Amino acid sequence: MLGWGWSLLRPLAQLLVYAAVFGLIFRVEPPKMGGGATPSFAAFLFTGMVTWNVFSMIVTLSMSQLQLSAPLLRKVYFPAWAPALGGSVVHLIQVAIEFVVLVLFLLWLGNVGWTTLLAVPVLLATALFSQGLGLALAIINARLGDVFYIVTVLIGILYFLTPIVYSMDMARRHGGWLRWVVECNPMSWYVEANHQLMYSLQMPPWWQLVGLLLLGVVVFWAGLAYFSRTSEDIGEVL
Repeated sequence: MLGWGWSLLRPLAQLLVYAAVFGLIFRVEPPKMGGGATPSFAAFLFTGMVTWNVFSMIVTLSMSQLQLSAPLLRKVYFPAWAPALGGSVVHLIQVAIEFVVLVLFLLWLGNVGWTTLLAVPVLLATALFSQGLGLALAIINARLGDVFYIVTVLIGILYFLTPIVYSMDMARRHGGWLRWVVECNPMSWYVEANHQLMYSLQMPPWWQLVGLLLLGVVVFWAGLAYFSRTSEDIGEVL
């Protein structure tokens, strides 16, 4: 229990820092809450961060866990995708704890509805999308090297091109050409869906939710197929 508690410290500390900087110093105005409660920038930020953490951690863990498993892969035969998926499963337990904390926080604010339940399949779709991308990048990183460091830099940039510390409406009003970058970013679709479901308590069009799930499944199977086809000699490469 202490271990899981410590694992929550990093995202909660990040939440406090961003909430203080953007909510108190830069005075970013959060959208209206669906339950009629007073708009809360911390709740808006927390909702986006939980969704984003699924993506960022699964992608980076897929690359690092495969690299760390190199000594075992050279000695014992087992599927090379096992370390990547194993690390992701452990992280999903962490996400489940963060999600429960978020729901309790929203419940305390009086902003929970039936749409909150639909955030779970959106998070699972995000995990599938991230895992497929992570598997493909894990192979590329193993064969080319230093890709991990490039990807971590790109993820840091992508964080601010995703409507987490600002709303999608704000990006559309003031973004200029960056608006199109934000709107074309797949992670914006997943984060915005959970903002609508958990923060605004609004039901997006059903085809959007189905599309997000299908995108996650397609990217996952494409990444797994690419990984399986190119990982036969991965033990020797690592």
